[in-house]
Amino acid sequence: MQLLSHQNKSLFPLLILMLMACGRSVEPIEEQQHSAIGSFDAVISNDAKYALVASVNHGAGFWDLSINEKLFNWTHGEQPGDDIIAINISPDGTRAITADQRNFSIWNTNSGKSYGFWRAPARIRAVALSNKGRYVLLGLEDGRAIHIDMNTGRRLEFTGHREEAVAKVDLSGNGLWAFTGGADYRAILWNSKTGKPKRLFEHKTRVTQLQMSTSGKVAFTSGTLGNAHIWDLSTGAKIASLELGKREYVITSARFSHDEQILATGAPGKDITLWNANNGEKMARWQARTRNKWRPSGAIVYALGFTPDDQHLFSESSAGFAEKWIVATAE
Repeated sequence: MQLLSHQNKSLFPLLILMLMACGRSVEPIEEQQHSAIGSFDAVISNDAKYALVASVNHGAGFWDLSINEKLFNWTHGEQPGDDIIAINISPDGTRAITADQRNFSIWNTNSGKSYGFWRAPARIRAVALSNKGRYVLLGLEDGRAIHIDMNTGRRLEFTGHREEAVAKVDLSGNGLWAFTGGADYRAILWNSKTGKPKRLFEHKTRVTQLQMSTSGKVAFTSGTLGNAHIWDLSTGAKIASLELGKREYVITSARFSHDEQILATGAPGKDITLWNANNGEKMARWQARTRNKWRPSGAIVYALGFTPDDQHLFSESSAGFAEKWIVATAE
């Protein structure tokens, strides 16, 4: 991943006329049910073609979003502690990783076959995967982040989080740059070959969400109580801070558009928000579907993903539904 300076760009013509959404006045153009009971984690591939959904009592389902078909269902077993709690899809979409409290497995997304199971040295909180699944990044409850070369077995333990739990991790496609956030109020970008930090971003509360753009030029981090920022990874400068409402104080998902002009975020209160990635201004808001459309209830937005042309956005929520939104006609 090459770290380049972030350049301000002009606002996008298709989004200039956006108005703020009120309630669920803007409806998705497509809705897919991926869990009959509900889900407790999800991730969408970089090209928004696939989704991996960890559902209640049914392991992790790998879905083709273009035809709404479950291609594979992956499980870790039926014993206590075998529930899948963390998942990820490699940037190139060829591999997926699932983890329970102490074990993880890598899967081939074309064949559905597992390459094996491995045990972590402490309880797993978060996982990330590089292209072709060569490198794995684990965020552990004991404050360590472990980078593993699955080809050679080389392991590097990063201990820069003051022995506080590492709750969120991200990994560049080539596996070189690891991005970790912890309960020590810090998000750290570090080199996986040397273990040396390149950027350190301080927060006022625990870091609960982070995301690098695909190119590695910019990144997003957020903590509890509204600490949400967009960063230039080349200089370490803060590009913008997001003005979050009370329902958005904890960000549960984030994704940059492919042209890095838009940041999409999801929140526990079913809100999906689009932000101008150059200045942090709010551009649009939608609301994900809840389990019962006719009764007030919540939905945690677990995953977001832009299509390659950035014209559509997919979302996955705890209600068990994937929804497809038109970016250009958002209100």
